Amino acid sequence: MSLAFICLKWGEAYPAEDVNVLYQGVRDHVSEPFRFICLTDRPDGLRPEVEVADLPATGALGLRWGGCWPKLGMFTPGLLEGVDLAVFLDLDVVILRSFDPILAHIRAIPGLHVLREWNPNVWELLPVSLRPDRGAQSSMVAWRPGEQDHLYLEAMANPEAAYAIAKNDQRYIGLKARNCHYLPPGFAVSFRRHLVPHYPLNFLSTRIRRPRKAALVVFHGVPKPIDVARDAAGAWGTRMRPGFGPVDWVRDYWQRGLKGTRAAFAARGRSPDA
Repeated sequence: MSLAFICLKWGEAYPAEDVNVLYQGVRDHVSEPFRFICLTDRPDGLRPEVEVADLPATGALGLRWGGCWPKLGMFTPGLLEGVDLAVFLDLDVVILRSFDPILAHIRAIPGLHVLREWNPNVWELLPVSLRPDRGAQSSMVAWRPGEQDHLYLEAMANPEAAYAIAKNDQRYIGLKARNCHYLPPGFAVSFRRHLVPHYPLNFLSTRIRRPRKAALVVFHGVPKPIDVARDAAGAWGTRMRPGFGPVDWVRDYWQRGLKGTRAAFAARGRSPDA
């Protein structure tokens, strides 16, 4: 089965470094062969192993209601020709453990698989089944290309109808995907919600511990991985969930990604800046 990991990079929001580090994270935690495809309008600086494809235009599906819709471009018919299973990852995630078990889980259950949006922490005192369903969290989405083309086609044909039911692409995907399933609880955690203590508990410990079981850490909102990966990192986070300085396990992950990038370019007699 042909496996492909997909990421999106558009405009100046994320540099090539983020794509290169994510590639290394996938390479380190997936045992089977895979393609890594970046849908982008700016391919400069991407490491040689990364395939580049044009970011599909989403026409009127630009900014609306404070959200953005470029992820629907992943479902453009024919875009992922020859791919049997596609796994999209946001650039602001950190991979900590093997993805092999989650790939086996996805293959065993037909349909689209997506993270479930997290509830405010007070709800986590209850079992997942009793928490309000806040819809999809699209930092990771897995599907079989060709089975979800309607997500792109219907929204492009009638953008106003798409806007009427959702304020952003992740909400739309969760509502309109055929045979949609949430990925297992505990597979992924939110850096901000689950790992950064809420004020004033952050005064008890300034160290951000690596999660014990999660394979994926999602950095939605602020901070981003690079904000806590630099040795010179200063204050980061939000007013109620602040932090300071580098987070050792994120720094190690990022440094490994940069080292792998330099090695990949050196093997081809090139420089990442060329």
